[in-house]
Amino acid sequence: MALPGAPRDRWIEIDLDWFGNAPWGEAIDLFAERCSPLLSGASGDRGVILNAGWLADIVTEWTGSGDQPLPFRSRRYAHWHDRTYRDFAVFVRELRAAFVRRGIDGVRVGIFIAGLGHVLWPRDTATLYDLRSAWSERHPELYPLDVSLLPGPDLDPRVPLAADDYPYASHPSGVAAGMSFAELLAAQWASLAEFCDLDVIHLRDGFWGPLLYSRKGPYGTRAHADPAENESWTTAVIDLVRQIKQARPSAIVMAYSSAVSHTAEHRVGCVDLHAVVADGHLDVWIDQTWGGAWQDWWDQQWKGWSFQLANLLGHAAQLHDANTARAGRPCRHYTLIETWDGWEPWDTIHRTPGKLEWAIWAFHHAAVARGNSLHVPDGTYISWMTNPVGELLPDADVTFLASTLKDVEESVEHLESVLGPRMIVDHAAVQQVHREAPQSNVSEWIEDHVGMLLKWGAPVLSASMAGDGADEAEVVIHQIPTKRCQGAATEIAVGRFDAMPGVLHDLAVTVDPELRPDGYQLDSSTPAESIHLPEHHALTDTTHLDVRYSAGGAPLLVGVNGVWMWQPPDLHDPANALFPRNQYGSVEPYRAVATLIAERSSHLRVSVPPTHAPVTVGAWRSGGAVHILVGNLDTGWIGDSRWPRSVEIELGQGVLDSRTPPRIEAHSSAESLLPDLRVEGERTTLTIHVPSSGMTHVTLTPQETS
Repeated sequence: MALPGAPRDRWIEIDLDWFGNAPWGEAIDLFAERCSPLLSGASGDRGVILNAGWLADIVTEWTGSGDQPLPFRSRRYAHWHDRTYRDFAVFVRELRAAFVRRGIDGVRVGIFIAGLGHVLWPRDTATLYDLRSAWSERHPELYPLDVSLLPGPDLDPRVPLAADDYPYASHPSGVAAGMSFAELLAAQWASLAEFCDLDVIHLRDGFWGPLLYSRKGPYGTRAHADPAENESWTTAVIDLVRQIKQARPSAIVMAYSSAVSHTAEHRVGCVDLHAVVADGHLDVWIDQTWGGAWQDWWDQQWKGWSFQLANLLGHAAQLHDANTARAGRPCRHYTLIETWDGWEPWDTIHRTPGKLEWAIWAFHHAAVARGNSLHVPDGTYISWMTNPVGELLPDADVTFLASTLKDVEESVEHLESVLGPRMIVDHAAVQQVHREAPQSNVSEWIEDHVGMLLKWGAPVLSASMAGDGADEAEVVIHQIPTKRCQGAATEIAVGRFDAMPGVLHDLAVTVDPELRPDGYQLDSSTPAESIHLPEHHALTDTTHLDVRYSAGGAPLLVGVNGVWMWQPPDLHDPANALFPRNQYGSVEPYRAVATLIAERSSHLRVSVPPTHAPVTVGAWRSGGAVHILVGNLDTGWIGDSRWPRSVEIELGQGVLDSRTPPRIEAHSSAESLLPDLRVEGERTTLTIHVPSSGMTHVTLTPQETS
């Protein structure tokens, strides 16, 4: 995690098939010329990640002979079917040299591989993905699961390999029965990287376990009853990463999120990022922040824009805390910035460029606060450079990305503070549940709830680990706290009531011992509306408390002064990657919490928008100016971003450090409209206008009193 002013990394991703037949000189030069602006602006590491056939075969099938044909079987790689590993090594060196000729030194080149045995989709025709694998056909025992939403068998790295006699570069006589996949993959990677002069291996989809794109893991939508069985997944991933890094220490090892929250990856997928990072061998963690693909194409809105911001914050808090246990270089954290897809038909940069611009600003300012320091993502992973019909990203798009990243990185370099409420991640509390009651649901899904709160103006742009304090935050949203957060004026404890005994004590309230089953309950504030509640306990006497929201006659948001408890809704079907209305039901509980946050905030107060017109707000101070970012992002039953909207935001005493009206600048993804401004004493109220499917970025610079 980088401090403001630290080096920023940039990486770009491209499919190998785009370069066509050898000789590749002309295609390589076009690619390097077109994409140089994206890498030349990096002040830290920079590089190109190649999709060399998606699957692990590029590594596993390597025999050590440069004359060996490459193991590609997909028709997409027809130009490479008669090419050899020596040809690939030549290509890698030519690619690196093309950037050097343009004055860009130090460009690293790597490959990504996915953890699926094969990918065939649609299953009956395989017209989109036709990725078949000699490796998985030889070792089907390694892919015993069909859990993830990807159309292929899922990797289980815990399974020992069966014996074979394949002439691997690292084991010419084949593998002995019982060898681990980690041992073989690491040795094969080290040999291949040496021969092909590769700098990076990116362990993509499926290497973090079979939980992908939903809250369904190896044991269903909950963990196994045996804590040791659950722990075996984290142990296997640690071993895999460690062996790959130790086999070639000079190379970078990257890993990829599951596109959902760390809480889901840990509690259901059974892989704990905190433990993997703390082990000290993972170099880079990339958050799969494909907000546009999920939000605006696949209708999987609970992985859309606001959810990805919350997921990014959750992973960042875990990663930063785990880095304190490392003796060597910290694990670096990247946000993914999408353009269009290399294989699928969605196209964010042309269909919803305003939302993409919001994401570039929001994701790079998502900060972990620890004491007086702020840590933001270390770099950017841009995907993809080509689309399914073989077009290279146009010059205009490269210019847009490069210039926006330049402006964003300049703001981050001078970042002073992040305004608004803060998400508190409690790894110890979640780990305790995972070890003592792994199959329980204590409503620990903090990232999902913050992702929903963001839609109704709760301006969350920072996170901390429990125990780090929250002196700068007026309001904190705390994941199943084992004890109160120090420093915040208002704490909203989120989780099943019985899982938060310290807060129960502070509020002088007890729980009914009966565990009520999950199901729909009538929303007490809105006729004919229902919410889906997970298994939960009701509170007993709450007459001495302020009850802000109830369902089924039971208080769910209660508190007094600065101490609050919230039993949130939960997904009706966590295995469903789609987001129909019946997943949560009514959004009123989120609006009730957003209203409470606004009431308890004096520095940055966002008026909760109408139910049908959600907006997402974030704010920070950089270079002496206050920045407010507003996104019009939502689709489906939550809201229709095709219509413009406005939001009222109030800045309180001391935020602008001036009694005179500030200088206002506004940039929108469509026509820029200055906000309406009203100054009353030391409070400044703005009405910010946001275009359809876009963003508005307002900068307020204090002016000296004459």
